[in-house]
Amino acid sequence: MMETPLQTATRLLSALEDLAAQETGLLRTLDIVEAVSVQERAAPLVQRLGELAQYAEVAILRPRVGELLARREQNRYFLDAQLERLQVELRRVEEARQRLAIIAPVYRAAASANSRLNAAA
Repeated sequence: MMETPLQTATRLLSALEDLAAQETGLLRTLDIVEAVSVQERAAPLVQRLGELAQYAEVAILRPRVGELLARREQNRYFLDAQLERLQVELRRVEEARQRLAIIAPVYRAAASANSRLNAAA
């Protein structure tokens, strides 16, 4: 027997809720790569659920969809914050590398001069 649009939408929504819970757990452990993979797996389900929204009977799922959207939004904010933190850290590392690139030749020259002085003594 074929599923009604509501049955299909309910099944898809349950799967999306499970994926969102997985995504939340992965983000909490900072497993960003896997969290993005979960988002990619969810994309076709989201698309199909959106297609089913045209059926009046599916409107009953709006509160659950709203909760799911709120959770995904929280995950997105968390991911954005982590990305910002990593970008700041990357800038700090790059600035340190630039300072080192400026200072390193001075230390190499000093070390070379000390070697020559020690060898002459």
